[in-house]
Amino acid sequence: MKSLSGSEFLTGLVMLVACGSVCAQARRAPSAAPRIDVEDYVTQVTLNPDAHELSATTTVRFKPLEETAVVVFELSENVSVQKILDPNGIEVEFGQDEAGPGLLAVRFRRPLEAGQSLTIKVESTGGFDRDRFSRLYTRDESSAYIGPETTYLLYSSKWFPLHGFLSDRASARIEVNVPLGLTVIGPGSQLPVVTRGITETFSWTASQPILPNSIVAGQYFEKKVQAGAFTIDCFASEKKLASIERSAQALGQILDFYQKTFGVPASGNNMRLVEVDDRLGRHSGFLETIFVTSRELEQERPAIGPLSRRAAYQWWGETVGVASAEDLWLEDGLAYYSSALYAAESGGAEGFRTEMDNLAVLGLKFESKSAVRGAIGLGYRSEAYESIVAGKGAWIVHMLRSVMGDQPFARLLKKYLDDFRGQGGATTRAFQRLAEELYGKELSWFFGQWLDSIGVPNLQTDYVIYKTPAGFRVAGTVKQDRDLFRMPLDIEVTTTDKPETTTIELSGKSTSYDVATFSAPRQVVIDPKFKILRDSKELQLAVQLSLGADLKDRGQYVEAIRAYEAALKINPRKSLVHFRLAEVFFEQFNLQSAANSFRDALNGDRDPKWIEVWSYIYLGKIYDILGQRQRAMAEYNKALNTKDDTFGAQEEAKKWLAGPFTRERTVMDGEKDTKPQQ
Repeated sequence: MKSLSGSEFLTGLVMLVACGSVCAQARRAPSAAPRIDVEDYVTQVTLNPDAHELSATTTVRFKPLEETAVVVFELSENVSVQKILDPNGIEVEFGQDEAGPGLLAVRFRRPLEAGQSLTIKVESTGGFDRDRFSRLYTRDESSAYIGPETTYLLYSSKWFPLHGFLSDRASARIEVNVPLGLTVIGPGSQLPVVTRGITETFSWTASQPILPNSIVAGQYFEKKVQAGAFTIDCFASEKKLASIERSAQALGQILDFYQKTFGVPASGNNMRLVEVDDRLGRHSGFLETIFVTSRELEQERPAIGPLSRRAAYQWWGETVGVASAEDLWLEDGLAYYSSALYAAESGGAEGFRTEMDNLAVLGLKFESKSAVRGAIGLGYRSEAYESIVAGKGAWIVHMLRSVMGDQPFARLLKKYLDDFRGQGGATTRAFQRLAEELYGKELSWFFGQWLDSIGVPNLQTDYVIYKTPAGFRVAGTVKQDRDLFRMPLDIEVTTTDKPETTTIELSGKSTSYDVATFSAPRQVVIDPKFKILRDSKELQLAVQLSLGADLKDRGQYVEAIRAYEAALKINPRKSLVHFRLAEVFFEQFNLQSAANSFRDALNGDRDPKWIEVWSYIYLGKIYDILGQRQRAMAEYNKALNTKDDTFGAQEEAKKWLAGPFTRERTVMDGEKDTKPQQ
């Protein structure tokens, strides 16, 4: 291999490039790295699933945007470059990981002219394994793995040399050689499959600019489903075919709603629905392909929420895309908000409110860690990234709608899709200009405060009621903790008759309002329709509950307990928090603490109502484990007497009333108990 050592000029230049590329993959000084535009990829890759390995040849056509002798790509440390050839087949000097981890610097003998396209061929080998003792161990199992049971190599894993992470789109063709019996799904249109002996080659091509070379492979069975106007090719394991067909029918309704609301996506009326490993749950798919996880297919009903979120990326990710990592909130925020719009379509106002409540909790979980524009630095598709870019991003879209009005906002989404379709990515500035054009007013204040700042407002109100000749007058003040925050704010005065509502311009730490009513006022409610993402005790508690649930699912019980204890400091009588805390103690086999917390749940607000019946059932199980059968039976009978059958509680109580519950070892010792899945 030819390296770059010995060239002080190159080392200095590549160090500048490294700084520009690694620092959060976001804002970059114009002179920090040689600028190029990748135009096309042609990739041939051979997979060896049993060895978790790959060998690949990637032909990259790119155009320098300035004169340069050095071009820098990003490439996973799991992949090793063997050689790089120029258009004449002559080897080109390169250095991998010398300027920084994950960087491939290519040096040419003479400077490349700006605007003149050039092609290089990169030959590489590598692999992705889940065994932490393997030389091919991958630190991010959610983006790359090669194995006989399943294989997925996503763009975000950087398994091939790429430039402009998440922003530099290019046309692409990929040919994947695999053992017989495996099926490969890639982005775009499929070409004929070629069989050679005991291997097959699957080829996929996309003429429009995309984030290229994402593939999934496995022992798939295929079924074509006609869902309304959409033809959906389903790929799943044999046992999941019936389930994925149901999901495809549900997906057809989602796609139809999006197409009528936003316009036609790049994929037209043809889609693929592909079963993937549960680790890919935060990924949406790629061009013409939508993911559904194995766990979701095990459910009795289609997972509408995840399906509607992932489907929306066919519009905002694959059809439009973004120009830089700072603009990712457009892609993720619009996708998650589109899912909320579908919740309104299928579940009415209540469905929409529930989804927006969930997005508020998601958006506030890690809100303090970064502003929206810089959240890529927290790790692409990490929990914190999803919280800030997708959750808070969706709320920014919702608040923009409340500022603009429903009709201008609807026109904004359609025009945004049409204007930037296939253009290689949109920018926040372009989206803002379009919104201002349709709204008729300047919106820099809105985008600046929500995208570039950390924190959300906490709003409180004080008011006085006066009797007037015409009825009543409510004079009050809204106070907030952010003196530069500005937003329209609805004030609702509930009365003995119909409520009266007014809108004020919230600005500064204190804003006055005055509302006249005919009937006697009862209460003043600020932001009654929850149009502003803001801090409140209710949301703080919901955030801690969500964090605790996530930590518990990962087996991080100590951290989960801390999250639930933080929630109890907010509301000590919240039964749901006591119940979730008790579940963690039960998992740890800390039976006394579990019993105490289940009793605390019964002594709290008992909201939701099912907490009562399931607390009795769990107390019965605890007594059974301790060999106190009579006390256990008494608890099961209490559960039956509630008549509450939420989550199959009555059958569960009857089951353990007929015979004692047993649990010999703790979950932490590696053995699962027989508790119901809720």
